[in-house]
Amino acid sequence: MKQSKLIKIVDFLSFISLISMLTTGILMEYSLPPKSGPDQIWSLTRHDWGDIHFYSSLVFLSLMAAHLVTHAKFIKSALLGKAKREYKYRIAIGMAGLIALFALMFATIMAPVETGTKVKSWQHQASD
Repeated sequence: MKQSKLIKIVDFLSFISLISMLTTGILMEYSLPPKSGPDQIWSLTRHDWGDIHFYSSLVFLSLMAAHLVTHAKFIKSALLGKAKREYKYRIAIGMAGLIALFALMFATIMAPVETGTKVKSWQHQASD
């Protein structure tokens, strides 16, 4: 199989798994929030959707590793300073993205864990 075809396949599958992660994350956050009880969407509970979210994340990470492997030649030339002039802006954007990724990972690790329950304002309504 040609390298360019392999790259296209890996990128397409990466996009599909990213969309899967995004939609399941949004679904769990807004349609089936924590403590939504027995609520279901398409006969799946919040925990079932969480499993789908988790496994699509693993697939995405695996595909990103494959993406880096398929671009190893370019990465090597970029690190050695031998990249073509028109690719230098891509390298700068990639480095900025990498720094942002590490900052986000560090922020989630260092964030304090909040315990207890927060009551939303609409839950304060008195029932008569």
